[in-house]
Amino acid sequence: MKVCGCEISAKEVRLAVVYLNDEDSLKMLRLKTTRIELEDDTSQADLHSFLSDLQEFSREHEIDTFVIKTRAKKGRMAGGAVSFKIETLIQLVEGCHTTFVNPVALSHFAKKDVEKYPEKLPVYLKNAFLAGAYALAKG
Repeated sequence: MKVCGCEISAKEVRLAVVYLNDEDSLKMLRLKTTRIELEDDTSQADLHSFLSDLQEFSREHEIDTFVIKTRAKKGRMAGGAVSFKIETLIQLVEGCHTTFVNPVALSHFAKKDVEKYPEKLPVYLKNAFLAGAYALAKG
């Protein structure tokens, strides 16, 4: 089973695909595409294009589940309207299940359960990786 961890930031989604190998070790795929950006959230064509890009990404990498790191809906650290559109588009990808993980649960998981991170993991993909790893570990 392949899981795609997602972190939504501003007008892009950051993607990290993780899976368990034959020895049940956590592995991360090296991807050409690690981000998909929504150019104009008021453009129907851009929304369709973003969904199409997600759909193609999920088929190409045989994604079973998307796991999204949640964002606050209210308050100072709340996600913006565009990020919630992106969240919805992820949920609309055909053939994939979507789940959510709380940032507090991710932080706890990182401290208690993650022994090491993949080699050369870019900093901007850390939370996306953790979301995918969390889903596989807690599966």
